Amino acid sequence: MKTLRRIDLRERLYSIAVVTEGRRETLLKDTELFWQSWGDQELDAWVILPDHFHAMLANAEKSISEILHRFKRSYSTRHAYRFVEGRVWQDRFWDHIIRDEDDYRRHLDYIHYNPVKHGLVKQAFDYPHSSIKKFGDWYPEDWGAVDLDKFDGNFGE
Repeated sequence: MKTLRRIDLRERLYSIAVVTEGRRETLLKDTELFWQSWGDQELDAWVILPDHFHAMLANAEKSISEILHRFKRSYSTRHAYRFVEGRVWQDRFWDHIIRDEDDYRRHLDYIHYNPVKHGLVKQAFDYPHSSIKKFGDWYPEDWGAVDLDKFDGNFGE
């Protein structure tokens, strides 16, 4: 496998997507495991789906690769004690550096619309494993109840 080179910019906000190995639906078995594995890393926004997750996070002293490597290793180790199933994560992850307020809002909307997109709920506020309620001032209660066919671009899926 070729080595993927990433741009290492510090003090930036990233949008990321991480997928389980073989898209196994294991992430909702124990969401506390997910949160424990982040350690002291804060997530600005997130959605946890059965086989992948999207998040926005800032990096400071560590590169985004180091942060995700630490998370994946911690999760996999904890996961092995509870559900022995072999590999947990696909090797790589998708990342995007947030460029401006419009880019931030577009990625935030995509993260929060993801459970509707995948048919898990009828509207975004109904999904419990999402940060949408944290952004309640930005979204009306019925946001995401209709098809938001405005997500152009790559969001890591």
